Amino acid sequence: MKKLNPLMILVALLVSTAAAFSQASISSGISYASFSYDNSGTKYNGDGAVIHLDGQLATSISFSASMSDGKFDNQVLSNNEGSITYSVYPNIGVYVMSSQIKVATVSDATTSLGFSYNIASPSLGLKAFVGSFTDNYGKFYTYGTKINLGIARGSSLIFSYKTEDRKQKVTTMDARFVYNLNSRLGLNLGYKSTETKNAAGSAVVLKGNTTYAGVIYRF
Repeated sequence: MKKLNPLMILVALLVSTAAAFSQASISSGISYASFSYDNSGTKYNGDGAVIHLDGQLATSISFSASMSDGKFDNQVLSNNEGSITYSVYPNIGVYVMSSQIKVATVSDATTSLGFSYNIASPSLGLKAFVGSFTDNYGKFYTYGTKINLGIARGSSLIFSYKTEDRKQKVTTMDARFVYNLNSRLGLNLGYKSTETKNAAGSAVVLKGNTTYAGVIYRF
């Protein structure tokens, strides 16, 4: 049985609890996805789904999660990321992030704790974060940024970049275009790339991308 990501479970519980409160603002999306990966020279292609959850549970608590699941000829892909931010000052927050990737012989799950710097305006949202892995705090690090750019009325571009620097160096980049059909429903188009290197950081073990398209609903 596949081991569940602890932060994904926490996010799901928070979402289900917060849905009952009017102050919660949650965006959920589901998309059809096409996967293409190369694992040490062996190529895998398949399809599946990508689920996005983003929202504000309270004035000082926000969360974001992305879950990708698919199937190749004889392999299962699982690439999940989630984070929770607790704002201790207007622009500074405590940041907890968890990620998990599994493709063929590549399997890695991490949780990190650190700080984030946040800027929010009607046309720009920016989050930069840095943290260290909880299983070996102070030795291995993760860092990245997320930018939400309003490009026109009812549409936005969302860019994210993350590097996990540890036994296996994992770099993830994601670009999404969201177009609002109305105040609750929107279209979601995106492209995500993932690269995993060996412990020395000199050789690529896993490299691939995910292309997805679907809908977003806000409640």
